[in-house]
Amino acid sequence: MAAGTTQFINQKLLEESPIFSKTRVDFTPTHPLTHLVVANNNIVMAMANKTLIRIDREHGPGRQDEIDLTKTISGAKISALFLDPTGTHLLISLKSNDVDVQPELYYLHKKWTKPRPCSKFRGSLVSSVGWSYGPRDRSDSSTGPILAGTTLGLIIETELNSDERFFSREVEEHYKQVFDIGKGQHTPVTGLQYHMVPNTTKYLVLATTPTRLYQFQGYVTNPAERPLLQQVFNNYLNVQERFLELPSKLKYSTLSFYYGPREEGSRMFPLQFGWLTEPGIYWGRIDPWEGDSDTVTVDCQLIAPGNDMDKDTPKTAFITQFHALMLFKDRVKGVCLLNEQSVFDDSYDGTYGGLVGLAHDQVKNIYWAFTEYAVYKYQVVNETRHVWRVYLEQGQFNLAMRHCGDQQAAMDLILTKQAEQLFSEGKWVESAMHYAKTKCSFEEVTLKFMDLEEKNALKNYLKKKLETLKSSEKTQITLIVIWLVEIYQNKLGHLRESGDNTVECQAEFRNLEEEFLALLRQQRVEECIRNNKEVVYSLLGSHGDQRSLVYLAQVLRDTDRVVQYNLRNKQYQAVLSILTTEANPELFYSYCPVLLQSLPKQTVDTLVSMSKLLSPSRLLPALLVSQSADPDVASHSVRYLEHAVSVLFCKDQPVHNLLVSLYTHHNKDKLLTYLTSS
Repeated sequence: MAAGTTQFINQKLLEESPIFSKTRVDFTPTHPLTHLVVANNNIVMAMANKTLIRIDREHGPGRQDEIDLTKTISGAKISALFLDPTGTHLLISLKSNDVDVQPELYYLHKKWTKPRPCSKFRGSLVSSVGWSYGPRDRSDSSTGPILAGTTLGLIIETELNSDERFFSREVEEHYKQVFDIGKGQHTPVTGLQYHMVPNTTKYLVLATTPTRLYQFQGYVTNPAERPLLQQVFNNYLNVQERFLELPSKLKYSTLSFYYGPREEGSRMFPLQFGWLTEPGIYWGRIDPWEGDSDTVTVDCQLIAPGNDMDKDTPKTAFITQFHALMLFKDRVKGVCLLNEQSVFDDSYDGTYGGLVGLAHDQVKNIYWAFTEYAVYKYQVVNETRHVWRVYLEQGQFNLAMRHCGDQQAAMDLILTKQAEQLFSEGKWVESAMHYAKTKCSFEEVTLKFMDLEEKNALKNYLKKKLETLKSSEKTQITLIVIWLVEIYQNKLGHLRESGDNTVECQAEFRNLEEEFLALLRQQRVEECIRNNKEVVYSLLGSHGDQRSLVYLAQVLRDTDRVVQYNLRNKQYQAVLSILTTEANPELFYSYCPVLLQSLPKQTVDTLVSMSKLLSPSRLLPALLVSQSADPDVASHSVRYLEHAVSVLFCKDQPVHNLLVSLYTHHNKDKLLTYLTSS
C-alpha cells in the first residue's frame, strides 16, 4: 500500500472511534476463568474450580446461574466448551492427565442444571463441533444433526435430544463415524462446520487440522435419512485425499466465518472464512458454485498475523467482513484483511489476570475476550469507513466505489484515479467518460485529450460533460456545443474529401452523420443553438455541410433558412410544400415572386387554395412582375386576380387596376366583359 494512504488511515484511526469498540462486562468471577463460549447473547463460562456460569443476556443481564461440575467430572478437566448458534445446547469435552481415564463428552441443555454423558463418545476427545444451522423443532429439544471432530481425526455425526420422556436412554439419537482424517494418528480436528446451500439440497463441510484445510461438498437426496451427511462424505471415501496444507509447528489452528447481515429467521450461510495457522490467516470467499468440484473457497490469500514487532503467534483469530480480530498473549489486535495494516491494538496489563481466550457470537456478531477475572466485548463499528481507500490504492475501482457510500469527495477521487489509469493505459475513450463524471478542471482535461491525434476521446468527454452541466451554466454549454460541432464537421469533412468510396467508409460516414444529427436533436443542444444559430450556421457553411445545415434549420423550425436553401437549389416545389405546411402569410408574400416565375400554375393553385389566409393586396408586388413576363405567367396571374374579384369579392382598387392592365396586355376580349360587368 502507498505510504500516503497508510499514514492517512492511521491518522484517521487516531481521530475516530475505534473499529472495535470495547466494553467491560459487569461481572467478576470468584475463580479464574478457563473457558468462555457465546451464542445468541447466551454466555457460558467455566471456572478453574469446575463450575459453569450461564448468563442469558438476551432476556436480561441479571439472569445468571451456576452449575457445579465437581461431582460430574471428578478427576478430569474441561478441554473445551461448544455452544450451538441458538445458545441452547452445550457440549463439554473432558480429558484427564491420567492415561487410564478415558476422555468423555457431556451434554447440557439450557433448561438443565446437570449435564448428561454422551456415552457413545466415551474414549473420544472431541476437539471441534459443527452445529446444525438449519431449522429446529419449536421446543429446541434436539440439536439437529451435528458433526464432532476428535483429536484422532475422526468426524462423527450425531444428534442429541433433551426430551425428558427419553431420560432413561442415551442422549444420542444416532451416532456414526462418517470420515477419518487422522488415519489412526494424533491429528486433531481443530475446526469443523457444515452448511446447506440455501434453496438447494447441496451441503458443504469445512474441516481443519493444525496444518490442513479439508473441503467436502455433495447433495443429500433424503434430508430425513440419518446420518444426514453420509452421502456427502461418501464422495471422498475411496479417492485420493484432497486438502490444502500449510506448514505449521503449532498444535492448534482456528477456523472462523463471516456471515454478513441477514433477515430475521433466515438460514445462516457464511460469506467468508478465515483459517489461522502459524504462517498467518488464510482467508477468502465461500461460493459453492464459482469454484471447481473440489473447493467452495475462492479468491483466497494468506496474510501475516503481525509484523516484525510481533514475536508471538496469535492464540486464536476471528474474521469480520474486512478485518481479523486476533488474540495474543497480552493484547487483542485488529488487522485489515485487504492490506494487512494494523487498525486496532488493545493491550492488557494483567490487572485482571492474563488473557485467556476470544469467542465470537455468530448470531449477534459480537466478539468476547476474557482474562482470568474479567470479560470484555468488542463490537464492530463501521468497519467499512476506510475500505474504499484501500481498494482505491489497489486499483480496484468498482469495489472502492461500492464501499464509499454517499461520500461525494470519495466518489470524485475514485473516478479521477480510474480516469488517470485508463489514460495511462491508452484507453482514451473510457478515460474520457470517467473524467466527464469528475470535478476535474475542464481546461486541464480537454488539454490532455487535445494532444491526442485521435479526437474520439475528446468528443466523448465533451458529450458526457455536457450531460452533467446544469442548465444555468450556459457559457460552458455553448462552448462545448460549438466545440462538438467543429469536431464532427472536421471528421465528416475528412471522410467526404478522402475519395474513399468503399462500403466501409460510406458506412462510417453515415453512422457519424447520424450521430451528429442525433446530437443536434438533443433538447439542451437545440436550445443552445437556437440562441447561437448564426454562429452554428456559419460553421456548417464553412465546412460545406448543407445537409446538416438544412436539417438543423428544420429542427429549429427556421423556415426562412430552409426555403432559401431550396430556392438556391431550384427546389421550387419543395418550397411550395414548405409554405403550405407552415401556412405563414408573410412567407408567401416574400417568396411568391420567385415561385410565380418558376411554377406559375402550381403557385396560383396554392394561392387559390390558401386564399382565405392571404390578402390579394399584399400579393400585388408578386403579381406585378407578370405584366412583362411570358404569357403563361400572365395567364395564371389573371386567374388568381379573377378569383380574388369574383370569389373573394375584393374591392381594393389596385387589385382591379392590375387585372385591367393584364387584360389590356394579354387578353383584350375579357376586358370588355369586365368593364361591362363592373
